[in-house]
Amino acid sequence: MFGINEILDKVVLKKELTEAEKFKILRSKRIDTRVVEYLMNKLNNLHIEVLGKYKGSLFELMQVGKLEGWCWQTTESAIVFLNDDDYIERGNLRFDERTPKYYHSWICFKFDSTEYVLDPCLNFLCKKSDYSKMFESDVKGKVSAKAVREELIRQVTVPKEEDNSEANKSFESFMKSLMGESYDGYVESKKDEITVHGPEDVNTPLYRNGAGYKTEIENGKVKKLTVHYYYIDC
Repeated sequence: MFGINEILDKVVLKKELTEAEKFKILRSKRIDTRVVEYLMNKLNNLHIEVLGKYKGSLFELMQVGKLEGWCWQTTESAIVFLNDDDYIERGNLRFDERTPKYYHSWICFKFDSTEYVLDPCLNFLCKKSDYSKMFESDVKGKVSAKAVREELIRQVTVPKEEDNSEANKSFESFMKSLMGESYDGYVESKKDEITVHGPEDVNTPLYRNGAGYKTEIENGKVKKLTVHYYYIDC
């Protein structure tokens, strides 16, 4: 099998690889099983709920393609369990001529002195050098695991004022009329859930997030996290 460097050299002489070809090549690269075990142990206490339709661990949802479209929320939820100097990159990936700029985020981490990428939303776990070269990544922003963790903890622990605005009351009435008896169950499921927010700055810790979080925090560390993705204006 050709290595990625040889394949890309051939592309210069011939035509560009298609998106499907790039995905297939990158996913065919073998990864040390210790890397997978390391990540599974690190992310064991992360539980994800997507729009109330899909629930499971990051790897369960990653393997069945249910995280695509939720890259900001997913990378920001997972990175808090990794080492302080691991980080999120955000920017454009080039898939092919039809998709020259795919705006996205992915996780970069080190294991045994080698840097890897975990891209749960597109189902990639590979060496960072292969990922960057294959997709010609154009990084627009970068944020450390430490910064994301600290901001998440701050937002879920600082008390928020109760929203008693007329707009909020109207929304609650609308939801109750729409959902009927199931509304009480909806409210109960949202109990103790904190919705996080971040400015429209690609270098901010919680960029374009707006997810709901239930957390267990101990000594400045996130011990357990349940995150709920839903469509809101964040």
